[in-house]
Amino acid sequence: MIQLTDTSRDKINGLVQAEVVRDPALRIALREGASLVDREYDISLVEREDKQKTEIAINLEGIRVFLNLDTSNLLSGATIDWSDEQGGFRVETPRPSRPAAPPVSATGSAGVSGPLAEKVQRLFDDEVNPRIASHGGSVELVDVADDVIYVRMMGGCQGCAASAMTLRQGIERMVREEIPEVRDIVDLTDHDAGANPYY
Repeated sequence: MIQLTDTSRDKINGLVQAEVVRDPALRIALREGASLVDREYDISLVEREDKQKTEIAINLEGIRVFLNLDTSNLLSGATIDWSDEQGGFRVETPRPSRPAAPPVSATGSAGVSGPLAEKVQRLFDDEVNPRIASHGGSVELVDVADDVIYVRMMGGCQGCAASAMTLRQGIERMVREEIPEVRDIVDLTDHDAGANPYY
């Protein structure tokens, strides 16, 4: 569910009173070329009649909002605010909570940290794991060293005959598109130990 702050509602009402728009709708779209990891949005106030065929319309307590389906999934739990400082609407999206206990890295040290690890973990949490969860699988970041990430596939992915394809054509493609600084991905999964492979 998306929330609108009182400040953003006041701004929309003020623009209506100033006759900038007659029957307003707030259009929120992922900025062209923006990364799914570091999300940036274009937000504009348009007329309700300007809804595009690719958009869905939702009603937020009297305010109409236009979204495309991809954006609507990303904005779950987001807050839309108005910033006088930035001169426009802005989106604050919640980040998924991290597990309490960090994984043990391939080198034996507890936890994985650093800017690259955080970007990869965010991509795994927001995009990768929700997609492979339908197969009962998940992937965890085990370690990061010299722009190489070490991963472990779990659940339905562990021992699955399609896991190599999932890694190379799915996970690796997404990582390289969103985080080009990753040089290589190494799979540390013990596929022979998989107890419930999807295939």
